[in-house]
Amino acid sequence: MQENNRRMNSRLNRKKKTNKILNILIGIVLLLIIVVVVNIVTDDSSEEANVEQTVSDNEETVDDTSEENPTNQEEDDTSANESVSQNESNESSSAEEDDTTVDQSQNTNDSSTTERPSSSPISDNETVDPSWEPIGTKQTGEHVSSYDSSSVDWAEKVEALAYAAGLDSSNMYVKFLGNGGSPQKSIGTVTSKDGKEIYRIHLEWVDGQGWKPTKREKLSTLEDAS
Repeated sequence: MQENNRRMNSRLNRKKKTNKILNILIGIVLLLIIVVVVNIVTDDSSEEANVEQTVSDNEETVDDTSEENPTNQEEDDTSANESVSQNESNESSSAEEDDTTVDQSQNTNDSSTTERPSSSPISDNETVDPSWEPIGTKQTGEHVSSYDSSSVDWAEKVEALAYAAGLDSSNMYVKFLGNGGSPQKSIGTVTSKDGKEIYRIHLEWVDGQGWKPTKREKLSTLEDAS
């Protein structure tokens, strides 16, 4: 009977020990589970915090870039304005240089025109202009100078006189037209119809091109003019 009691007590003790060990193991497992869960939650919170910090940093970077861009834009605008101003200045300088060149060219042309006091007592001054050209001609063949007022040669002489005098032939009187010292030279005196302009003009024949003015004298009177 005692032996049986001992055996039963021994079994109970072993069962208690086993239950105790199982409870300990279960507690350990539960503790491990809690630790794992806490770690997971903590890691998630850390990742969220890192994500929020990254987003915040990115936003600050974008803001900084946005703040810097207006300065860059202002610098670009300033550079563009300076470039436009420089181009306008260059264009203005080029235009002024062109105007100066034209003025110089005109002055050169003007200076090539010789105007000097005349030695004649009835002439105020005389002019030689290298820009004068032959007036052209309808005549063909060998030229023969004519002082017939109905001839083509006479009409072309009158045209050359008007050209050198700067007068319209319809507003001009021919006071004299005669030989200028050789068969191919003539001299004529003309006046405007109002009598304010009086010129004695020397002509020279150019073969195939017509009569060309060579000298113009501005007269103060028609007396003794020829």
